[in-house]
Amino acid sequence: MKPNLKKFLIVFGGGVLLFVIFKKLKPYGGTQKGKESPKVVATDDQRKNAAIVVKAFGDAMKNGENKAFLDEMNAEFAKTYGLRVLPNKGSGGLIATDLQGNKVM
Repeated sequence: MKPNLKKFLIVFGGGVLLFVIFKKLKPYGGTQKGKESPKVVATDDQRKNAAIVVKAFGDAMKNGENKAFLDEMNAEFAKTYGLRVLPNKGSGGLIATDLQGNKVM
């Protein structure tokens, strides 16, 4: 067997093996079967406030604010509006939740 072919088969086989192992482990932040997301139960007032909060938080992130400032903003939103902004790991966007963890927007 030629040495180049042997190296290729070893590397290719190792790659396939790693793919199978990581596929079974479920990647971090992926969706899980059987786990339901909280239902959206919000009033119109909460939805308006959530839109304001998400836009402000997104603008701050886009402007490159540090994590401490973003945490401070989130604490202020919790006091003022009763909402928190969390990153959505699945889509990469932002979601607004109330203080009990129910999804608002």
